[in-house]
Order: sequence, then structure tokens, then C-alpha cells
Amino acid sequence: MKIIKSLPSVISSLNLTSGAAATIFAFQGDIDTAIYLIIFAAICDFFDGFAARLLNAVSEFGKQIDSLADLISFGFAPTALIYNHIISNHILPKHFAFASLIIVVFSALRLAKFNIDTEQKTEFRGLPTPASAIFIISICCPFVFGLVNLTEAFHNPVFISSTITILPLLMISRIKLFSLKIHGFDLKNYFWQVILLISTIIFLIIFGISGLAFSIILYLALSILRQFLSKNKTKL
Repeated sequence: MKIIKSLPSVISSLNLTSGAAATIFAFQGDIDTAIYLIIFAAICDFFDGFAARLLNAVSEFGKQIDSLADLISFGFAPTALIYNHIISNHILPKHFAFASLIIVVFSALRLAKFNIDTEQKTEFRGLPTPASAIFIISICCPFVFGLVNLTEAFHNPVFISSTITILPLLMISRIKLFSLKIHGFDLKNYFWQVILLISTIIFLIIFGISGLAFSIILYLALSILRQFLSKNKTKL
């Protein structure tokens, strides 16, 4: 029984291992492998919480190992990714590329706040670190298979500078965002998540991996709209 209940922590450890390996590959310039590993880490991050709830194995230890894994996989690895993106494509002067370190710092702040914030049980406050990582993956991805190529836009110095500035601020913001994790199997409770999923598929068809950036923007927009509608419904 104890072995079964340790499964969530094993999955979190796989998340951590994938993130650490992704960081190494990103610094070595093997962006494809780094991206695949971060995506695998994101899958592990989804299933460790799901497994913990399913097995009734939620614990303080699991919460801490999950956050530590997230810091590496969705904080440090994406930092290495965007650093390499800036340097290899000569987007900004080399000394400015170190500004990307702000992403891992604010990821740590975001995760620390999450661990002590009792309001973030069913929804998030601020952009989750996996969402930030997905946005970075979408703009650093070297291969394109969609109908529209956004590579030139993602090599723009103003866009990259804005990304490095805005993503960290969103992570520590107080914007309420709906959770993407499954807490049951009643689809009517996941209206906003279904809209996001369908839209993401459309974005991937049109823009390829780059479409994930639009998914994150839509995620923010839908969360704000959901909050606005919820407030109006309460007033009525």
C-alpha cells in the first residue's frame, strides 16, 4: 500500500529529472530534445496531482517535491531555453540575455506563494509556471509545421524583451485563473477548460507549436472573462 501511495512522488521525480535534463540540453543547444523533455515534465506534473488525489495520497511532502520539480522544469529549463534562443539567434546583445534569469527567480516566488496561499485550492492566483514554460517553448521552438510561420515575429527584440518582462509579472500577479487539473469526471464542470482545449487544437493546426503562445494568451483572457461573469452573476 505504501508503495502505491508513493507513486505521485515517483511521477514528481520524473518531472524533476526531465526538467534537469532539459536544462542541460538547452544550454548545449539541443533545443528539440529540451522541448520534448519539458513537455514530458508537464505531463508528469499533470498526473502527479491527479494520482495523489485518486490514491488519496496528498501530503505535505508531495506538495514540496512537486514545487521543487516545477522550479527546475518550468523555471530553470525555460530560462536556459530562452537564453539559448536569444544568444543563438543574435536577438539581443549577450549581456542582455542574462536578463532571462528573472524568469527562474519569479518562478521561485510564484511557487513559494502557491505553497502558502490557501486560496489556490480550486483556482490559481497568477500565471502557473507550467503555462509560462509552455509560452516560452512555443516561441523558442525551432521547427514549424503549421499553416502560418511566426518565426520572424518571435525573433523580434521587442517581443523577446516584452516576454522576459511580462511573464514574470504575470506569475506573481493576483489575476485569478481557473485550474487545468482534473478533480472529477463531470464534464459540465470544465466548460472553460473545454473551450481552451478546442481552441488550442485549432491554434496548433494553424500555427504549429507556436500556437501554444496564443493558447496561453487565451487562457488569461478566458480566466478574466470567467471572473467578470462570475462577479456580475453574484450581483444579480
